[in-house]
Amino acid sequence: MNLRPRAAAVILNEANELLVLRQKNPITGFEWWTLPGGGMDPEESVIDTIVREVEEECNVKCRPLKLIYISEYVDYSIDTHHLGMFFLTTIDDIENLKVGHDPEVDVQYIKECRFISERELKNSHIPIFPPVFKEQFWLDLNSNFQNHEVYQRGQTHTN
Repeated sequence: MNLRPRAAAVILNEANELLVLRQKNPITGFEWWTLPGGGMDPEESVIDTIVREVEEECNVKCRPLKLIYISEYVDYSIDTHHLGMFFLTTIDDIENLKVGHDPEVDVQYIKECRFISERELKNSHIPIFPPVFKEQFWLDLNSNFQNHEVYQRGQTHTN
């Protein structure tokens, strides 16, 4: 089984809206929200991964500040154990925010890069991954991440 470590940025604007990517599978049409981030390259640090991925996907420079969640799930359909690390992160050049690209794929899945409010996300018919960002994240944010559950176990996927 493959192990796939992933690092992602949790970025909020002044209105406490969350930076998300809307992605769409070009074959199935399935859409989902996710946070900017991606797989770690060999010998790359978690922090370097976040900085690289945010710049690739959102065209902005960032500074990861604090680890707030670790999530994991196993996807047996691709024989992969995913491990995700989510850091509160700041950006200074928000005026440069725009849809970037994923250099690992020919057909781009990223369709939108924007801030979304708690209400809009909760009312969206589009799922967010990992699901902790739909409800629990907002509760944890309101408590300034005091005594929150850092570890988030995801669902195992099989075919």
